[in-house]
Amino acid sequence: MIVNLSRLGKSGTGMWIYSLKFLKSLNKLGELDGIICAKMHEDFFREFKCKIITVPDIVSNTSKVSKLKPILWLLYSYFLSLKVKLFYNNFTVVSTTHHFLPFHKKQVITIHDLRPYFYPDSKLQQVYFRKILPKKIFSCEHIITVSESVKKLIVQHYKINSNKVSVVYNAIDITEFEIPNNLDEKINSNTLLSVGASWKHKNIHSLLDNYDLWRGKYNLIIVSGNTDYTKQLEERVHKYGIDKHVSFVSSISFSQLKKLYLNAKALIYPSIDEGFGIPPLEAFASCTPVIVSDIPVFREILQDKAIYIDPNSKGDWQKAFNHLDELTANELIPLREYACKFDQVNMTNMVANLLKKI
Repeated sequence: MIVNLSRLGKSGTGMWIYSLKFLKSLNKLGELDGIICAKMHEDFFREFKCKIITVPDIVSNTSKVSKLKPILWLLYSYFLSLKVKLFYNNFTVVSTTHHFLPFHKKQVITIHDLRPYFYPDSKLQQVYFRKILPKKIFSCEHIITVSESVKKLIVQHYKINSNKVSVVYNAIDITEFEIPNNLDEKINSNTLLSVGASWKHKNIHSLLDNYDLWRGKYNLIIVSGNTDYTKQLEERVHKYGIDKHVSFVSSISFSQLKKLYLNAKALIYPSIDEGFGIPPLEAFASCTPVIVSDIPVFREILQDKAIYIDPNSKGDWQKAFNHLDELTANELIPLREYACKFDQVNMTNMVANLLKKI
């Protein structure tokens, strides 16, 4: 199989982690024949020791909304498709994003979520998810998605047979995350953490809007990219006069992120839409509690291990912080044990089941 990562953007994102873990599973099963990726990622993927086809960096994705890049990608995809057809015509091309290659018949794409269907970043994205993608889905051999919750939405809104959609969960390496030396100290931490807060659907503004419930006891660290939404959050912080209680962090390494998980009292993740949501599991791996919005995908992935809220309910926020205050050190270890379920072995088994259907 040829894995198409040509539209994969910045490393460290949920989609990046998923793609890397997917490659490892496919390689473990002896089914990885080649990789298509941006030129800037070429050296990173050489560890897989397979054929690599590179595309110009300008057509890959970024953390900022761009009206130009999708058009550049569309134009370039025809050239790329001919190149792949010339050398790998008999191979199945699997994209870990929702992008497809024209002309290539044996093709599998991945739809991580339908957030752009409901909450598009641009008119162009809305057209793609509502007009173009539905037509292309039927010509693909198969569809991959990352949760049963998203699968249900895909079947419902795109009117395709559920047998044509397979779920492959994301994975984390539990050994990469440290356990707190002193759980009692962690329980008494005064730091709240929000991760991946680059887009409006992450809904971090709902946490800021309820600052009066936590400002007196906690400080907040927001990890996000340099996006318009981040600027809106910064303006909100200044408007509420809580600049001393909120700090913004961007462009951090995975090692730095793991330290933030380790030292946080809790991860706050009130997204209104997610495909899977890897940060809550990463937090669990560091024995860090999580407050999340009460949406189907979190109920599926996190089950009864998270603290659930309606982000629009001040009462729910109050109950969540009360719950957080009542947690004991002994209640933190099971969080890490639960995260162990989502390991590379589990993902590889799901990929193996996927391959049987293609």
